[in-house]
Amino acid sequence: MKRSDWISKAEHWVVKIGSAVFLRDARRLDRPAFAALVEDVASLLARGKRVTLVSSGAVALGREHMGWPDEDRSDIPSLQAYAAIGQSRLMQMYADEFGHHGHKIAQVLFSRGDLDDRRRFLNARMALNQLHRLGVVPIVNENDTVATEELRFGDNDRLAAMTCGLVGADLLVILSDVEAVYDVETDDEGTRRFTEPISQIDADDPYLEQVAGPSTSGVGRGGMLSKVQAAQTAGRMGVPTVISAGKRRGILTEIADEDEIGTLITPGSGSGLAGKKVWLGAGARPVGRLLCDEGAVRALTQRGASLLPSGVSTVEGDFPEGSVVELADRAGKVFGRGLTVYGSEEIRRIAGHHSDEIEALLGYRVLDTVVHRDSLVML
Repeated sequence: MKRSDWISKAEHWVVKIGSAVFLRDARRLDRPAFAALVEDVASLLARGKRVTLVSSGAVALGREHMGWPDEDRSDIPSLQAYAAIGQSRLMQMYADEFGHHGHKIAQVLFSRGDLDDRRRFLNARMALNQLHRLGVVPIVNENDTVATEELRFGDNDRLAAMTCGLVGADLLVILSDVEAVYDVETDDEGTRRFTEPISQIDADDPYLEQVAGPSTSGVGRGGMLSKVQAAQTAGRMGVPTVISAGKRRGILTEIADEDEIGTLITPGSGSGLAGKKVWLGAGARPVGRLLCDEGAVRALTQRGASLLPSGVSTVEGDFPEGSVVELADRAGKVFGRGLTVYGSEEIRRIAGHHSDEIEALLGYRVLDTVVHRDSLVML
């Protein structure tokens, strides 16, 4: 499908704004750029689009507000403190600027645990949908003040992709300090040089991760690889991603006008998760792993089959029935994720056996499968 077709049909945008967008010279608050970006979002709303923002910037604004003390410190307590200081400033800025355009905003803070649990995932989805029905712009951020792992990785890129599944978005826009994803040339000494911007590429294209480079600003926590991986996650849900520069005035309008701006990463083959598979593919965190034999890997990846006990060679981790687990080949390469019918101890007892032996081995049988295909997604 052409780039213009992906953009023209997008009615609900998730827009992720990186920390570098808020700062000038990586230190000072760039209020004019921030105001211009909010004006740009307001122009999308005026077109009848739904917009959910995922905003970084709390840590950077906290540091800026405190005069950048201990600038080189990146320990978790310091980052949490800066986040607590900066979060209220960030929301006040949004409230002020959106207020100029007649829009109200709502702060929505998530920790990873909020999206690991399916019930909390669904509750979050209902809350966000209600905010949109009320005409309020949700501004999503990680709960950095109490986060640990979340504060170190992703710079909200993964959260933005997960938010697409939460709200049923059909376009993800990641705005940061780069214009696009660039082609890369490597010389004889192994030095990488970025050349021309890539206009459109498929999320399944292995070249994507080859060209992904580090953050250029030093302000945010995620680099281009984080953004590419977020685009791949969104792609599994059938959502395309545009990666472009946040400081470019009118950038969202240009994208909406279908200008050739930034890089469009289109969903890969077999994309378009629905129902609880959205949660499995984007929100749930695995608590164990099942290693599968070659026949099971082929059946799962090529024929869309369920995982039978005969295909399980090794069970890693301890977990109850109904848990989220990774599926991997015997070499440990992960290819899927699913909900287990049985707990880890039960799976160990039936692993390698035929389905008609389950009841004799366990004393009961729920299903003939270890992971049913309706509760399984390919990664």
